Amino acid sequence: MGSPVYITGVAAALPERKLTNEQLVAGMPWLDVSADWVREHTGIAQRHVAAPGEQATDLGGRAAVAALERARCHADAIDLVLLATNTPQFVFPAGAAMIQERLIADSAGRARMARAAALDLQQGCASFVAGIILGAGMIQSGSCRRVLVVGADVATRMLDWTDRNSILLGDGAAACVLADELPEHRAMPALEILASFMRTIPDQDSIFQRSHLDPRNDPFAHMQFAAAIGGRVTRQRLYARMAAPEPAWADTFFHMDGRKVYRFVRRVVTESGYLEVLRRAGLVSAAEVTQLEADAGADTFKTAASAALLSTIGSRIDRFVPHGANLVLDQELADQMHIPNERMAVTLQEHGNTSTASVGIALACTLQGNIRYATIAHRSADGKLVKQPRDVVVEPLRAGHVALLLSFGAGTSWNYVVARAV
Repeated sequence: MGSPVYITGVAAALPERKLTNEQLVAGMPWLDVSADWVREHTGIAQRHVAAPGEQATDLGGRAAVAALERARCHADAIDLVLLATNTPQFVFPAGAAMIQERLIADSAGRARMARAAALDLQQGCASFVAGIILGAGMIQSGSCRRVLVVGADVATRMLDWTDRNSILLGDGAAACVLADELPEHRAMPALEILASFMRTIPDQDSIFQRSHLDPRNDPFAHMQFAAAIGGRVTRQRLYARMAAPEPAWADTFFHMDGRKVYRFVRRVVTESGYLEVLRRAGLVSAAEVTQLEADAGADTFKTAASAALLSTIGSRIDRFVPHGANLVLDQELADQMHIPNERMAVTLQEHGNTSTASVGIALACTLQGNIRYATIAHRSADGKLVKQPRDVVVEPLRAGHVALLLSFGAGTSWNYVVARAV
């Protein structure tokens, strides 16, 4: 990675309102699910929901303030603000600039962050880890010394609440500071970035949300309309004809093909990136990678002959922090990597899938204290119980521990970061 880059001052922010499975299924019987079904198929027990007047940038701003405090970093030391979000309040200006505005003056009115740039990132749920990778690159290039990375979403607002996928998502934010040096008297362990990996396979159908732009807002069509009716055209008269009927492309809700995403993550994500990022971090040798490839080919994580070596490699990872999409999927990823559930930090049982914020929230939680959750029972294709559910306690991340961050999302994109707590 070149010169050291550290992740410091990780923090999370969540709305006060909570929506439990019981409340959800009682209030939305058309979803045709039970509270137990949601828990047993996703691992989610509740999710947080933003207040009507609360925006992603409000949550992100709160997380940013806490992250700066924990990093012992003054706002005026930040060179770049990166916001990862799928739910911007405006198309522009960037939400990152709105977060910057929240930090631009202290209680005495003195200007801060005057030298910082600000922009938003869009890589679906993979955007926060992408922000860490890009921010680290900016620091190593010499362009910046400190970067504020924020992941924030009010994901419940992009949902069609007649769609069963709505049970998955919740609102929240996370933030961290990237720096070229360790803060003095830090409040929590920092993480030195050892290696990263980014990849995208173009796919517009698995996870998407259409733009709000209306292709009927066409100047030639408007001129034709004006010529047909004659006289002066007012704004109300011109656009009233576009209100109805609503065409199919006007559906701007979040869409996800769950089965397709599941197959993508299981088939591609672990088999393209996992061993490579560990090799870049110096945790896996070229000889070990060669041995696995020779033994298993495309089935690297399924071949019995490679199990012992994969288990050894998995033991080098002290904390696995995946995107909290669905606990069933996260458990299967951990199994593929031979990482015990006691080393997997996820918080979707309490927060649901918080989109761009999920990895940051889980990282903040595992830096601050224990994470507790119940695993989901694993059944074979014929319905036989293969693995019993059990309660898991994930202990805090400590100095010397190696963390593997994994995000995946729209694009389809996936990113890894390997970091060591110091």
